Amino acid sequence: MGWPTGIRRLALAAAGVPLAAAMTTVMLAGPAVAAPQPARAAQQLQASHVYSTLITGLRVRKTPSTAAPVLTVLGAAGTKVTVSCWARGTSVFGDSVWYHITAPHAGFVAGFYLNTGRDPAAGVPSCTTGHVFETLIKSLHVRKTPNTAAPVLAVLGAAGTKVTVKCWAPGTSVFGDSVWYRITAPHAGFVAGFYLNTGRDPAAGVPRC
Repeated sequence: MGWPTGIRRLALAAAGVPLAAAMTTVMLAGPAVAAPQPARAAQQLQASHVYSTLITGLRVRKTPSTAAPVLTVLGAAGTKVTVSCWARGTSVFGDSVWYHITAPHAGFVAGFYLNTGRDPAAGVPSCTTGHVFETLIKSLHVRKTPNTAAPVLAVLGAAGTKVTVKCWAPGTSVFGDSVWYRITAPHAGFVAGFYLNTGRDPAAGVPRC
């Protein structure tokens, strides 16, 4: 589980890392405080929406369009799928809502073929909804993947810089927090959740990537 913002600040201070320090100082081996089990906590906090297919052979596509490449084909009607968010796409019998699924395969499926009751389904967030948070340190690294060894795409400015979050993904643990966020502004890429004022990780309402 990610730590509340106040505890994160204390952890940084306890580790001898000023809040204004660059992210490179934070990648030292081992946390300075006792850490929870991040993977298990992330699984417990992950909000999942499970539905069943209404047809056999539902196609999972790369984007929410009937013209998009087919990534895989699901099995019999009644196959369970885990939905992370919804998006507008090609209309299928008057229904333009598509869902991004993460299991049993990742990609988009037409909402018309899921037993959601109505589209968009209640409680499922929009894939394009932005969640704005602030950085807790100066010079936070934006990386290509959710890994401290991944290439750095950009370096953010002062602590308090606003970032727009699209979704979260599990990655390298940073002080016991393995949740990373894909941001779309002011730069695109992944940042470690430990350094954002999300309150907890994964942040409420933010879908899994």
